[in-house]
Amino acid sequence: MKKSRKVVLTSVVISASIFSTTLASADTRVTPPNSNSPLDANSAYKAAMDKFRIDQKSFIDALKNYDAARRAINKTFKESVEKALTDAKTLAAPGQTQLQKRLSSAAKQSAVIAATAVRDAAIEALGPAPVPPTPPAKAPRMEKGKKSQPSAAPSPASN
Repeated sequence: MKKSRKVVLTSVVISASIFSTTLASADTRVTPPNSNSPLDANSAYKAAMDKFRIDQKSFIDALKNYDAARRAINKTFKESVEKALTDAKTLAAPGQTQLQKRLSSAAKQSAVIAATAVRDAAIEALGPAPVPPTPPAKAPRMEKGKKSQPSAAPSPASN
């Protein structure tokens, strides 16, 4: 009987101490510093927005350069594939044996594979596409001063 009382009393003391510390920590209130006035926040937003506009212009320029480089790479690839196809067509004569046709087809296929490898390497060397800048967070709204409305005074009741 004494052991069970000790166990119960110990468990109550431990749970009470844990519970009381969680309540005490839940009660602590952190007050935000009021050093930032609405004008400071607004001017910080305007500065961030100006920086965003500059970053956006540089992103657009970088994207144009990246697209131009990609177009040049794809144009070169297309030209080399077309050259391989025209070479294969010119080699295809009406009186060719099966072996000659297979060799012509293999040459065409190897030229396309080589052009694909060159294109992939050029795109890899170009690097990833530019990433657009993220716009700044919206400016906090300024709280309008609440005007105290005159309370309606009770009118004297006429008897």
